[in-house]
Amino acid sequence: MAYPFEEDFATGIPSGFASNGGGGGITATWNEGQQAAELVFNNAQNFWRLTDAPLSTDFWFEMDVEIVASAAPPPHFGFWLWTGVATYEGHRLCVYNSNWAHSYWSSSGSEYEHIAEAWAGWAVVGARRTLRLDVKRQAHLDVWLLQLSVDGEVVWRDFKRWYSAFRPCIFGYGITLRVHRVAGDAPTVLGDAPVPAHRRLPTALAHRVLVPDNAAMVGYHHRALRPLLGKRNHYYHGGHRIAGTVKHRVKGVIADEPLRRRVLLIDQATYAVVRETWSDAATGAYSFDYIDDVPRYLVIAFDHERQHRAVVADNLRAQLMTELSP
Repeated sequence: MAYPFEEDFATGIPSGFASNGGGGGITATWNEGQQAAELVFNNAQNFWRLTDAPLSTDFWFEMDVEIVASAAPPPHFGFWLWTGVATYEGHRLCVYNSNWAHSYWSSSGSEYEHIAEAWAGWAVVGARRTLRLDVKRQAHLDVWLLQLSVDGEVVWRDFKRWYSAFRPCIFGYGITLRVHRVAGDAPTVLGDAPVPAHRRLPTALAHRVLVPDNAAMVGYHHRALRPLLGKRNHYYHGGHRIAGTVKHRVKGVIADEPLRRRVLLIDQATYAVVRETWSDAATGAYSFDYIDDVPRYLVIAFDHERQHRAVVADNLRAQLMTELSP
């Protein structure tokens, strides 16, 4: 299907309208009673490709989608911006563990920088929403501006790097989606990002300040943003560890309840995020291994269910690990 397009599947799924991408485990049928496309995704990284034409500047994609069934709650689905290179390369923005999460995917199928971005607790079987993704390339920064809306309300907006063109797709994992309508066009409602500028700072120094606009720029350098090699980091690698637990105190119960929550490790001197992890659901335990013992660290645990405020522990020192890898 070529851009722009709009399809409500009133009389069926047009011939050649879409094709299977990613893992390819998708069965698409027409639901005559609902006048909708029924998409059944198996348990793999699958996406329904709606266009083979690359979009390199400014476009939007929208779908009216209903969650019919999910192999394992909570549902796992959303958008995939495929580059057209290899099987998976591109951006994935999807509902995962009741949050919208963004990650990069390489041509080999490896996932990087999986980050929870916004709440999506509404995503349960039976829910129906209109989801829209606006995408605009910011040429002067060499980044993409992405904006996600749910039923017309903007829930997330951010700058992301990498890749020069995309093909918008519908992503699903172990789920059945009923798509009532899809549409895509250009331009978006997005404006241009401002040129980074910082008062009283030389340009070379200003571009090293840790703010979101600069952090997304190609060529931006900050010690906490260097790529990790496994569990190693050029500036923070060492033979030490910070570990703890995330638990909820239940009134009238002696034992605290362990929780699975997102935990950040921060350099207390620079406020740079060094690592992030999720605590174990069964024990509440988390651990940041192979870190340097010189900095003082700050640990923050966030409640993505929005029932409690964040819990902070500051002025922490990493302790020597009892077991080191060879």
